[in-house]
This record gives sequence, structure tokens and C-alpha cells, in this order.
Amino acid sequence: MCCTTLSISTKMVGTRNNSKKVSDVKVHKQKVLLPTLKERQRYVVYKVLSKDGLKDFGNLHNNILTQCNALLGIFDGGKAGIMGAKYNSEKSTGIIRVNNKYVDKLKVCLGLIKKINNQEVTIDCILVSGMLNKAAEKMDN
Repeated sequence: MCCTTLSISTKMVGTRNNSKKVSDVKVHKQKVLLPTLKERQRYVVYKVLSKDGLKDFGNLHNNILTQCNALLGIFDGGKAGIMGAKYNSEKSTGIIRVNNKYVDKLKVCLGLIKKINNQEVTIDCILVSGMLNKAAEKMDN
């Protein structure tokens, strides 16, 4: 993302009888982070095993987030940056984005989740990838 700010100043240019207003527009761009300073993300492909397939992605994702935050704690949960990327309700598979340092902790949290919406579930981690399109390709297969 690149944000710009504008600063406009008006000057009077010319002689006393023939004066005109001229606006100077200066554009200041924010600096972009170097690639070495950006947080590296990983995409975890998971499969939800239950008797009845869970269709609602929003409800499923909220339950996974609250249970992971409860297990990780508020501070580690925030640093992990857990976000749901995709969910396929037909195959009951999904993708979660997480910081690369918290992949193992997320796998443990997903393994400890036993109930979602009063349904017995088991969540298996299928794949960890650094690229979303490769994770999505594995999720669809």
C-alpha cells in the first residue's frame, strides 16, 4: 500500500497590476517496507472431519479463532496473525494464514479443537505452504 499526502500552497506571481495565483502541489509518498522487514506468512491447509459437514465458513472461522486465541493467549494469538483465507464447504477443507514462527503452535491448536457448535470435530493439517496459490491447488485436489 502506498499512501500519499498533498500539501498545497498558493503564491502571487507577477507584477502589481498583472498578478496571478499559482498553486504548487507537492506529493509526499510514504516509504515502502524492505522485504527483509516484512513478516513472512504461511498458509496451512486443513480438513474438518465431522459427521455433519460444517457449511458456514464465518461461524467455523470464528470458533477456530477464539479457541486458538484461548490456547495461545492474547499476546501470542496477536503475534501469530491467524486469518482465514478460504474454505470449501463441499470438501470441508480450508486455508488459514499464519506467521511463519507460529505454524507449529497453530497445528497444535487445531489438533486440540474437539467441538465446534456442539458438534464433535477433528481438524487435520494437510499441508503448509508459503504461497497461497499452491495451497489452494492442494485444497482443491
